[in-house]
Amino acid sequence: MLKILCLLVIFIVHSAHAQMSDQLANRVFGAVSTEKFSFHETTYFIFGKDDLKLQYSFKYRLSKSYNLYLAYTQLMFWSVYDESKPFKDVNYRPELFYRLLDTETKFIKSIDAGYWHLSNGQKEAESRSLDEIFIRATFLTKLNRNTIGSVLKIHTIYNEDKTNKDIVDHLGYWHLNAFITDIVTMWDNRVDFTMRTYAGSKVYDFDQGGIELGATYNFIDSDFNPALYLQWFEGYAENLLEYNKKHTEIRLGFLLSF
Repeated sequence: MLKILCLLVIFIVHSAHAQMSDQLANRVFGAVSTEKFSFHETTYFIFGKDDLKLQYSFKYRLSKSYNLYLAYTQLMFWSVYDESKPFKDVNYRPELFYRLLDTETKFIKSIDAGYWHLSNGQKEAESRSLDEIFIRATFLTKLNRNTIGSVLKIHTIYNEDKTNKDIVDHLGYWHLNAFITDIVTMWDNRVDFTMRTYAGSKVYDFDQGGIELGATYNFIDSDFNPALYLQWFEGYAENLLEYNKKHTEIRLGFLLSF
């Protein structure tokens, strides 16, 4: 697993499209703090063999003078192939954070301190919820005209629902999100790679955590705005309902930008 992470960091191909790389950074990390309403995490819809996975995420700056943000992310697993098409699990995540550091030019793009609540809104045996306090640092740089970015979040989980008291065994104490742009270029378009990973409660226990790898095909010279998005996930806690069940999923769909 560690070899995969290292390869993702060092595998960089020479390419152009620097302006589009900046747009990807905004797509993954959100726009600069001077904007009231902006991206927070990725927004996409992707089809797998069993379901449609959807996520949308945004943040809103509450003050002109202070970097205080209200954010919301919703992750849904929709059983579109079933006759009644029920939502298998919906994860709601309101978030409040303060941006301690915010810069557009330095290697460290931002540092946040905040709180979020994560719940699936169910009752009794299917109820899952937790609270989290975190410190989150965003890094961004360019090498050989490629953009490399990452978000490292250190957190502590508390107030777990009685149905998921052991969820920290899979979500652990840290979370890493990263991307590299312009890995491949073809037909005046480009492919970027993304990664999301977390370990279990032993800090480095990847077998109890999860890893998500993604590839986006960006239509640069086209009127079509979404990017084609391929995602592979393996591990635990992709959703709250089945957080303690390990599985592997491959999904394909579109990643949206505005």
